[in-house]
Amino acid sequence: MKQTLTLILLCLFHTNLFAEPKTCPITIPIPFSSIQGEPFDLSGQLVYFTKNPPIHTVLEVSDSFQTLPLENSNGVIPNFGNTDRQYWFCFVIHNDVNDYKRIITYIKYPLLDEVKFFALRESGDVSENTQGRRYPFENRDRDYRGFSFATDLLPSETVTYFVGIKTDSSMSVPLMVAEEKNFYTFTTWDTLLQGIYFGIVGVMSIYNLFVYFMVRDKAYIFYVLYLCISAILFQFSLQGLLPVLFFPNSPELVYNSHNLLYFLFLLTCFPMSITFMNLKTNAPMIRKWFLGLMILSVICICLLPFLSYRLMNQTGDIFSFLLAFFALFVSYYVAFVKKFPPARFYFYGYFMVIVGGLATVLKYMGFFPVNVFTENSFQVGMAIEVLLMAFGLGDRISVVREEKDKIQLKAEIDKQKLIAFGKELKLAQKLQESTLPQILPKFPGLVIKTGYFPASLVGGDFYDLTVFGKHQICCLIADVTGHGVPAAIEAAMLKIAYMQTLAFANKPGKVLESINVSLAGNYKNQFLTASAIFIDLEQKLLKVANAGHPALYKFNENSTSIEVIRPKGKLIGYSKEVQYPEETHKLSTGDKILLFTDGIWDLWENGDSGEEELINWLLKRKSESVESLYGGIDEHIRLRNQEGPADDDITFILFEIK
Repeated sequence: MKQTLTLILLCLFHTNLFAEPKTCPITIPIPFSSIQGEPFDLSGQLVYFTKNPPIHTVLEVSDSFQTLPLENSNGVIPNFGNTDRQYWFCFVIHNDVNDYKRIITYIKYPLLDEVKFFALRESGDVSENTQGRRYPFENRDRDYRGFSFATDLLPSETVTYFVGIKTDSSMSVPLMVAEEKNFYTFTTWDTLLQGIYFGIVGVMSIYNLFVYFMVRDKAYIFYVLYLCISAILFQFSLQGLLPVLFFPNSPELVYNSHNLLYFLFLLTCFPMSITFMNLKTNAPMIRKWFLGLMILSVICICLLPFLSYRLMNQTGDIFSFLLAFFALFVSYYVAFVKKFPPARFYFYGYFMVIVGGLATVLKYMGFFPVNVFTENSFQVGMAIEVLLMAFGLGDRISVVREEKDKIQLKAEIDKQKLIAFGKELKLAQKLQESTLPQILPKFPGLVIKTGYFPASLVGGDFYDLTVFGKHQICCLIADVTGHGVPAAIEAAMLKIAYMQTLAFANKPGKVLESINVSLAGNYKNQFLTASAIFIDLEQKLLKVANAGHPALYKFNENSTSIEVIRPKGKLIGYSKEVQYPEETHKLSTGDKILLFTDGIWDLWENGDSGEEELINWLLKRKSESVESLYGGIDEHIRLRNQEGPADDDITFILFEIK
């Protein structure tokens, strides 16, 4: 009897001690071949259960999948609103190819406090990772604003994945899987698009701040404050960029700052709205309501340390929901009933934010599904609002000045307008100068000289020189449409797109393609010409791509003719589906390269083609150094400018291989 009892106890003990996690039930394994190429949305393959209190070990999770009632996502991205429950998801991947593969499982939604990944192999080995908004950024497998988990698949291996989610914010789980290379492509595009958005908002913030210092209208400073809090800092938190860029080792700061930025965003709406719509004059009673709501948002900020994160986050969602409709009603009343024209821009701009914001809030509350529209509508609406409100501020200044200056003489009005215009031109000049390189890169074996001569105070040309790797230099030269403030802003947009492009583009054709994709459709339906080159001093190679820009010239003291290099390529902004072929040319010691915009041809026109005259001029001076050639071109420009101002901007860049 004792032996039988001992045997039973040993069997039970062995079963508990060596219990292995069970696989995912009612799930068809996903063949690896089906996820090759684009990232694969797992919402059609997920089963899940909810648990409170939460569980944390793989054995508890696998046992729960066998015993608890399960639900299937059925192709809909899981979205549970603001919940205090923990959710566990399960899916299975089978490597049906005969190669070793590395895959990345990732969640695109960044406001999750705790994300647990378990990968259960057929061998019984379990790999795991815990990350989330309340964990240091270094816990994440990849530098990505969402959450990612890398695993290796052996040939013919089947791996079961468990993913546990818990958060004090709203919970949506856009769970994806991709090959490592496709994941990096996705994150590169994601970073580029985020960079373009924050670049536009940042440029508009700086521009409006400069305008405030010129006109001293408090509407501008309130608008800049609103942009900095709502369109930049709150979006940093909403898009999961605070730990990526600023606080990688301060998860509690990242966690607690979200609600603070949320209510600061709501707070800054009130002074901006009051001044923008001139409520003190147009609607004094509504102004009192706005001031009351402003005090309410201050009270909420003061309560943040004493009330739970979840409660205050839900309060912010309800507050923003009600405020959106109230502000829309007020802007309609002021714009169309009181007939205050600047408020129309506010109405249309705020309408775009409300559409995007409501879609986002309702997604957070669990009423709307998670899709491309609800994930990005708030950020897109905010970008549109930034542009519309900028026009509205300009219109508001015009209206207010007109009302104040009715009793003044027309000559005095014209004088003030000319002064303001001159200041804006100077501002645009400073803005454009900030986009041009202040110091030329120094590279052993390469001499560089540049010349920039705008036809007016603010020109439409742009160039940049960037050291790329240890032995390469990248150069971009472009002719931007227009002059003045629009040209300066467009050049700034081009600069942002170019700098973002250099993070992943290592060929001139790819540089132009990426810039074109970034700007086409977002560039006020205008076009620009550009030429990109890479000079590799180690291999002595010149790589060239062209987007409708004038050719570059290559020559040396032994040349019998100037080599004209101009690969084919359409203008940037013509279409997103454009590719830019490249040409590769050998370089030798003593070779000189001249890049320029078409304004330089006008200087050499003397009854004949300016291009032919310039080529003949270069042939005569082919043996001179770059410094001497630069001096000759500079002297030629100044002599021609004595006859009258140039009709077009002139930019040129000279290189000499030493």
